[in-house]
Amino acid sequence: MTKQLQVAQYYCSFKDHDKNIKGLNSFKSLYIKSLINEDKVLKIKALQGLIKCSKLLRIDSKEYQKELDTLLGKKARTKPKKHVEKKSFQKPKIVKNRLKKVILRKGYVEFYFDFPLQKSAIHYSQLAYKNKRIYKDIYDIDATLGFKRRTYRLKSVKYLKIAQYNKKQVRIVFEHTKPFATSYKIVAEKLVIYLKKGSKKSSTKSLYVPPVIKNSKKVIVIDPGHGGKDSGAVGYKRKKEKDIVLQIAKRVYKKLKAQGYKVYLTRRGDYFISLRNRTKFANKLKANLFISIHANAAPKKSKYLSMKGLETFFLSPARSERAKRIAALENRVAMKHLSYYSKNVFLNFINREKTIQSNKLAIDIHRNVLYKIRQRYSVVDGGVRPGPFWVLVGAQMPAVLIEVGYITNPTEAKRLSSPYYQELIAEGIAVGIASYFLNNE
Repeated sequence: MTKQLQVAQYYCSFKDHDKNIKGLNSFKSLYIKSLINEDKVLKIKALQGLIKCSKLLRIDSKEYQKELDTLLGKKARTKPKKHVEKKSFQKPKIVKNRLKKVILRKGYVEFYFDFPLQKSAIHYSQLAYKNKRIYKDIYDIDATLGFKRRTYRLKSVKYLKIAQYNKKQVRIVFEHTKPFATSYKIVAEKLVIYLKKGSKKSSTKSLYVPPVIKNSKKVIVIDPGHGGKDSGAVGYKRKKEKDIVLQIAKRVYKKLKAQGYKVYLTRRGDYFISLRNRTKFANKLKANLFISIHANAAPKKSKYLSMKGLETFFLSPARSERAKRIAALENRVAMKHLSYYSKNVFLNFINREKTIQSNKLAIDIHRNVLYKIRQRYSVVDGGVRPGPFWVLVGAQMPAVLIEVGYITNPTEAKRLSSPYYQELIAEGIAVGIASYFLNNE
């Protein structure tokens, strides 16, 4: 019996909330250790401790019990269903914040909402195309639009455009032919955006990127999926996922390096690295972000033509069958020895504190990659989704997994092999990272 196990058992031998919490966390650590070391005896003791501590804390322990029963060869415990009469009631309506009115002022614009705005509901980004003389300041607000999309001509800037960007966000865009600046303040239900001409802005062809000196403090790990014996998905004309994602990852590496970031690749060639060692590498470097690049695949030939598009995931127990299927495909090498309950219990232990930041990072990257590609191609938006991806487990920083397209779809497979298309993806990822840092500092 290890010292850690003795300590965990000691903390769960009292009816003391704080000590029970310490005991629960100790047993969680032991459970993770048992999974990594494939130690069945330790796993049983850890699960027994988790059940005991959970009961003391009045926390649901069903998942732990199911896993323990499976290990001990017991049949799953099922309780007879009680007949409950259905009561007729109306579900409470979820009230969403709504942009209801816009007033144009001299040098600023006022936006009125139903409820007070939080700073976290405002997502700001910039675009600058010097050759085309297009400069944009973009505000994505977590709200819905209370009127049809509008376009205004202003004296300060050429255009103000307001539209429903997606189901959850309103997009406000200020556009001009010369560099300009905006700033904002929140006054209860009112958002005020101030306009100023002639600001020195980035002359790059894409989103504004923070100064190189500031970027030099940021460490980013780019992870090209699969490699070596693990080819990943094999698609149209025998194209291999491991080759395409490495090519894209190297392009992302160059772009981020040019912007002053400290950038590392988990692999630079065609060799195998376990999923556990990828995040271990990022943790060792104390990276600020971990970006894993993959290509998707349809489950059967009949869906090769119909399944396509770009998707971005952040670590979380899957909520949809689609996310579970894609995760199973990416996880198959690393998790083949784990049971269903082990996977779910393990995923519930890790990265909870990073889920929100990872979600934000996924949104910024996904939105910008989509924007860059759609300048030249039509592409399906698969959305940002939670998913149980083993490669993201254990990352001590915001981490996302990007499925850049379906390698089994003939059109997307050809595009993914194209250097130009790979450049668009790489630029979108770099822009998304800059946007994330801009919005979260």
